[in-house]
Amino acid sequence: MSDNFKRYLTFTKSERIAIISIVAIIVIILICKYLLIKNPPKRTTYLHNLDSIIETQQREIDSLMTLDSIKKAERRASYKKQNFESSNKKTTNKKDWEKSFKREPKRKDTTHYQSFTTKTIPIVDINTADTTLLKELPDIGSSFAKRIVEYRGKLGGFVESRQLLEVYGMDSTRYKNIENYITVDSLFNANKLRINHDSFKVLNRHPYLEYDDVKKIVNYREQKGLITSWGQLEKIVGKELKPDLEYYLDFE
Repeated sequence: MSDNFKRYLTFTKSERIAIISIVAIIVIILICKYLLIKNPPKRTTYLHNLDSIIETQQREIDSLMTLDSIKKAERRASYKKQNFESSNKKTTNKKDWEKSFKREPKRKDTTHYQSFTTKTIPIVDINTADTTLLKELPDIGSSFAKRIVEYRGKLGGFVESRQLLEVYGMDSTRYKNIENYITVDSLFNANKLRINHDSFKVLNRHPYLEYDDVKKIVNYREQKGLITSWGQLEKIVGKELKPDLEYYLDFE
């Protein structure tokens, strides 16, 4: 057993050389590390030079900004001076003109006067007027004129001027502004709905009839026959209808 132990502790020549080399490298590394710790490289000179360069550039930038501010201030002062001189010149010219004008004698020559007339607003029949004529009314532009014409078509014509209040967007203020300039021909007859013969689609298109109203009307005439009067129609619908609707119904 002792022989085996001695064999483990015995190194060949090449193994001893390798061990010595490793130890030498380790010693050299430790010596270099020690020297670096004791004598670190001096970098302060480099940092000092960098700080000097940055400081110099900053001073140059500050100088340029100061010079630019001075030039801007000079331009503003020059601009204000020019405006002030121009204003004084205009005032002086105006005063001179007023003085010269006052010295001239007044002339009573009426041939040189111009007469200006205000725009005359026409009286518009809202059943026959097109959009161009409707735009002549106060506060009625292209959009409102188009709405009036479109609603007139759905309604079958206006029987009273106040029906314009039913046009989308028309309020009482706007209506009062045009009330004195609109009219409805007393001989006008509105386009009538044939309550007993027109289709569901035609009846439902009228602004004064709702979908449920038309449904009851069509069901009644299919099941029980003709509708002959306004009173009968109200009973069929089961509610109070808009009174103006009677102007647009034909019970024949």
